Parts: sequence; structure tokens; C-alpha cells
Amino acid sequence: MEIRDLRPDEKSFLRDMLFAALDWKPGRWLPPKFLLVRIPQVSIFHKGWGRPGDTALVAEEGGSRLGLVWYRFFTEDEPGEGYIDEETPEVAVAVVDGHRGEGIGTALMEAIHARARVDGVGRVSLSVDHDNPARHLYERLGYVALATDEDDERMVLELA
Repeated sequence: MEIRDLRPDEKSFLRDMLFAALDWKPGRWLPPKFLLVRIPQVSIFHKGWGRPGDTALVAEEGGSRLGLVWYRFFTEDEPGEGYIDEETPEVAVAVVDGHRGEGIGTALMEAIHARARVDGVGRVSLSVDHDNPARHLYERLGYVALATDEDDERMVLELA
């Protein structure tokens, strides 16, 4: 498996993986992808992709994309669900259905942490639903809960 930068012509894969990240719970109803990715709380993770600081890595094997991890900086006026401050980018990760449980998510998360360190980022954050099994991956990687809401948890990883 190779982990490489997301190419500018792959922005639709970013939207696909954003939908996959939200559609983690079997049987849970979500609006169709073309509507969901337009909701303001969701579109902020992909709209205008390519601004300074936007970073995304693709896991690929044999020409097939297996997953994506990305981070983006937000502002107090336009925060993500895992917003901490303007110096802490928010991470999101998704693995293509049928390839979960193969270590791809772990490899992607470790790669984005390494990239963030190279880019001089001191910490990253994310938001995860309480019952999302990926929460255990984040804890194993060293993320700690910073704030808990009714439905989800904001977690942070110190990279320094």
C-alpha cells in the first residue's frame, strides 16, 4: 500500500470519503450524498479545497484508492465539530467500505500525524461520535477527550 498526496483532480474522492466518514453506522439514515455534502456543517470540510494548510493523503494499492485522511484549519467564525483554535487543524479519516479493519485507517492517521509534524503543526483535533468504533483507534494513537457534547466528543493529539 502506498500513501500519497491527494491530487487536485481527486476532489470528488474527498467528498466520497467525507460521506463515508459520516456513514459509519450501519442502518442509520442519512440524506443522499449529493445533499449531505451541501449541508453547511459538512461542506466546510471540502468546499474550496486547496486553501493554505489543506492537507490530504490517499491510501492506494494497485491503482485502487482505499481511504483518505485530511486536515483543515478552521476559524472561530467557521468552526468544525472538533474545533479547538485557529492553530489546530481538524482531522477526518475514512476507509472505503470493504477495506475497514485492515489497518488502513491506522496507517493513514500515522501518516497525517507525520505530515503535520513536518508542516510544523503542534496538535490536531477531531470529533467522533461516542459509539463510533474508530474512537478506540484514536485513543490508541494517543488522542484524549477534550470536550464532550451530547452526541460526540472532541479529541486532541499533541504532536510536539
